[in-house]
Amino acid sequence: MDILPPALIAQATFTTIDMVMSRYPVSDEAKQRLKPNMSPEQGVAVLQQDGLERDAIQLTAHFLPVMPCIRWGYNQISGREGLPDDQQHLVELVREWLASPNETIRIRLQQLADRTGLDNSCAWLAYAVFWCGTGSIVAPDLPVVLPPDNMVGHAVNAAILLYLCGM
Repeated sequence: MDILPPALIAQATFTTIDMVMSRYPVSDEAKQRLKPNMSPEQGVAVLQQDGLERDAIQLTAHFLPVMPCIRWGYNQISGREGLPDDQQHLVELVREWLASPNETIRIRLQQLADRTGLDNSCAWLAYAVFWCGTGSIVAPDLPVVLPPDNMVGHAVNAAILLYLCGM
């Protein structure tokens, strides 16, 4: 599958998938095929070989570091034509944030994603940026709350799967 090139998978931050599999709910089908001591490359290969592409995408989204994961989501979604203006604006802001990460864009992406609704891939990609771990995820007048470290993986997984469904 072109969406999972070997160079992307080689950026894994884990040497085995046992730690990765604790970061998200693994499907029953994937659990039957994956062994905790497999490398990320082996895990993705087994899932793809058995036709479990969605599981391979989810595994990848959870073993990549934050920036490569968001960039992967952006690279998939940014080429899509015919996006509504509000979704296209989200994609453009993600591109700006990837070029120069800053809090203003991170917060703006969350606000615009909420307006757009979470029924599209662009909003989930925006949330991946919002949950990147560089700032609080609650109102500015509250004590700082950082997102759990698996939220970027969840959001990029949702973004790519919605993109593949044409949303």
